[in-house]
Amino acid sequence: MSAGGRSKVAEIAKARRNPMSVLFVFISVVVFLVARMSDPENVRFLAFDTAELPHRWYAFITYGFVHVDLNHIVVNMLILIWVGVWVERLIGSRRYTVLVFSAIIAGGLSLFIRQTAGIGFSAAAAAIIFYYHCAFPWKRELPLRIPNIVLPIALFVLSIMAIIFGWLPSVGHFPHIAGALIGLIFLTVFRTQHNPIEEDPGESR
Repeated sequence: MSAGGRSKVAEIAKARRNPMSVLFVFISVVVFLVARMSDPENVRFLAFDTAELPHRWYAFITYGFVHVDLNHIVVNMLILIWVGVWVERLIGSRRYTVLVFSAIIAGGLSLFIRQTAGIGFSAAAAAIIFYYHCAFPWKRELPLRIPNIVLPIALFVLSIMAIIFGWLPSVGHFPHIAGALIGLIFLTVFRTQHNPIEEDPGESR
């Protein structure tokens, strides 16, 4: 690993600067382990299912922390760890928490409108990706030094095409788009109020 890579990993590891990111990972992993080590039915009550409304109203939030597939949780947690920590530092833990929950709720609303079910942190992951990569569009942090802006554009185009052509029907394309829009809304509101990313943003603002 290069010196720059080691430095970035060391920064990510400073949990006190990323308390909510650490908490979100912890909750998601615990729920995943319960599902995998016992029976996925044991966490079913946390999943979003329009057929279970209104008495399972809390699922508009809890579904975001439910994963039963290894690939699903690995991808979402990598986004949370590798990108979410920087968004948390940029806008502070409180605003970051509002961003995450707003994206999850927006994703839940997209499921409700379509009268379907869903699980996973993907709506919040989309919000995190769109927030960070659109905040620093011309930084070259992607593989092959591709500009950051390419990732959200590619994800948005792929999601739209998947909806139009029916690709990957088991993937929550609508929650992804809903989360992405939340990320862009938050960026529009807070982009002029960012904390210096190399400093501890604490709980400012």
